[in-house]
Amino acid sequence: MHKASIITLSITLLGFIGPAFPATVFAQETVPNNVSTVSVEQRLQQFSKQLSKEPVDARVDRVWHLIPGLAGWALIEDESMRATKEAHDGKIHLVWRQVPPKISAASLGAEPIYRAPDAEKSISLMVNVSWGEEYVPAMLKILRSSHVHATFFLDGKWVKEHPDLVKAMVQDGHAIGSHGSGHPDFRKLTNAGLERQLDGTNAIIENITHRKVTAIAPPSGSYDNRLVKMTKARKTYTIMWTADTVDWRRPPAEVIVARAKRGLTPGCLLLMHPTKSTVEALPQIIKLIEANGYHAKTIDDVIAERPSVQPPSVLSGVQ
Repeated sequence: MHKASIITLSITLLGFIGPAFPATVFAQETVPNNVSTVSVEQRLQQFSKQLSKEPVDARVDRVWHLIPGLAGWALIEDESMRATKEAHDGKIHLVWRQVPPKISAASLGAEPIYRAPDAEKSISLMVNVSWGEEYVPAMLKILRSSHVHATFFLDGKWVKEHPDLVKAMVQDGHAIGSHGSGHPDFRKLTNAGLERQLDGTNAIIENITHRKVTAIAPPSGSYDNRLVKMTKARKTYTIMWTADTVDWRRPPAEVIVARAKRGLTPGCLLLMHPTKSTVEALPQIIKLIEANGYHAKTIDDVIAERPSVQPPSVLSGVQ
């Protein structure tokens, strides 16, 4: 009796990487070293149908304002055939091209972002930092051990005082955004004052990170249309949140986890702060995310309309 073997998909994740996310498995025959061209061509057509993803257009929602799009991907069959032949390793090699949305976030008007598209099970962990530096190292350690990338929105004054922590965030691959400087109410500032908050804070952060700042989370979520228009003019974005843990009030860790659980929906932007309770809650939140099949992505990924999971590049036979 013929014993079928399987093909496992080696998947590169932009969010979680590790045993919590096993590779997808397809019941197919192993690819032998002498596989025929016809057989490879048929399999490429099959996997193109199974794994190609259509892009999702950005749109402006009446409730959620600007919802960025999501790039898709399409298999380049002739290049995949060539790569498979040249490898001589009994595996099918897949070459993909990214398919951008027809309507991108950048092409739409000035609107704040409250969520990512719900076309994939992604979540973005956001941490606003104007204080709580004593808890940042522990949060970084947890995220590092879990292979999770978050987005830290930093106060310019705080950045000046804690450049080493900022550099540690960058080294660990986290995204960095602006949280203004001094935690003012943006709605009460003059236009000139608001521009100083944008440009001055960006300059402080960029001087440390050597990266362009592409997003700002206004302190206390206080903003008006002036901020949105100013960020749009600078090709950056005003970022709000989908779900708020309200951890700045320092409730018990279980309360923070419960709020994260209630807010866990595809495309969620989850807001946190560096507190003792948040440090205690963060491992549980990550386990909750993993258990529900979500993948982490940064706000930079959301803005760039990058999917949280990339298609496989190699299909390897396993007996």
